[in-house]
Amino acid sequence: MDVEFYFDIACPEAYLAFNRLENLEKNAGTRVLYKPVSLPSLYRIWTGHEEAPRARLSAARRRMDQRDLLRQAESADLYLKEEMIQNPPDTLDAMRLIIGASLEQRAALMRNLFQVVWVDGEDVGNRGVLEWIAEVSEVDPGLIDRPEVRKALDLATDAAANSGVFGVPTFRVNDRLWWGFDRMNFVEHAVGAASEGAVVRQSGGQIEFFHDFASPFSYLAATQIEAFAKHHGATLIWRPILLGGLFKRIHTPLVPLSVMSRPRREYMARDLMDWAEAWNVPFQFNSEFPLNTLQALRIALAAPQLTLPLYRAAWADNRDISNPDVIAQIVREAGMDPTEVLARAGADDFKNALRANTEMAEAIGACGVPTFRVNDRVVIWGQDRFDTMHRVLEGWVPAVDATPRI
Repeated sequence: MDVEFYFDIACPEAYLAFNRLENLEKNAGTRVLYKPVSLPSLYRIWTGHEEAPRARLSAARRRMDQRDLLRQAESADLYLKEEMIQNPPDTLDAMRLIIGASLEQRAALMRNLFQVVWVDGEDVGNRGVLEWIAEVSEVDPGLIDRPEVRKALDLATDAAANSGVFGVPTFRVNDRLWWGFDRMNFVEHAVGAASEGAVVRQSGGQIEFFHDFASPFSYLAATQIEAFAKHHGATLIWRPILLGGLFKRIHTPLVPLSVMSRPRREYMARDLMDWAEAWNVPFQFNSEFPLNTLQALRIALAAPQLTLPLYRAAWADNRDISNPDVIAQIVREAGMDPTEVLARAGADDFKNALRANTEMAEAIGACGVPTFRVNDRVVIWGQDRFDTMHRVLEGWVPAVDATPRI
């Protein structure tokens, strides 16, 4: 089965994906069809400018993304030059060189380009460096200047955008599209090459789970976290936070979906369904989104046993947990007295606890939910990072987390 791989050398996640795809070709007989695109041009098509979305992210989000990227590279036994993440090179001519090369030359040229950028830290925006790589790869460097080659990259980028590609790395198998190195598990499953799950040992440890009912990804994580902690013999601490409060503190839009491009919003909806199906849990996007979850969060602190019923109500049953009457009904269905629970949740102790949890989330560098702090040390963001948590609980200390950073 074929995998179409849309990429730009400028993207470090594309570098990680390229190495994993090469292994997929060798071990699963999958054919990879390399699809060069210009990432800045994709951004221009969907947002009206060529600035990378990363440039508009909060400082907390950029730090989290960088640490996560370095962990993923280390986990894959790949070296990634950290300085290049912050200052990626201009790769327009490099991408023209790739699309101008023959299909037989393309993989080797890509391998060399990814190596010199993300391992050696060379600037492929420098014409001399690029011509040297071309010669080493036995590709004519003059391809860069040919009008037909320049047009070919423009046409390839337009075609990718027309098919729904909004960023890289993007993979397509048949009519399904996945975006991001961290979605390669779905790609591998689609071609029948899914890897076996990790063997779980009773490793012990502690997991703090920072969450808010406002997030569907937080719901998905909540459906898995108790069993995950139990299988590892780890102590689980639920830490409800007010996500809107965190976003205000770290200067993030209160509804991140509102500032995303249309295809990215559409992709996110499919991504949520992918995870729900993978974990065999019910899910539907709440029709009242965005939800006001302040009262629900205080209830989760006052009566933790209501946490999962509240999550299920919001993201499995499409109930409006912003509505006090709906919340009262959920409490009643759980066999508890709504009047007593709501009165207890209104106490200053729980108001202060919610504020303290939110301040703690900011202090440890959280940029959203779900966020996990493992063994009071490694802070991990995303419902798609259980594999990272597993390795940390098993004793792995990523190099980026080995020493405190300012």
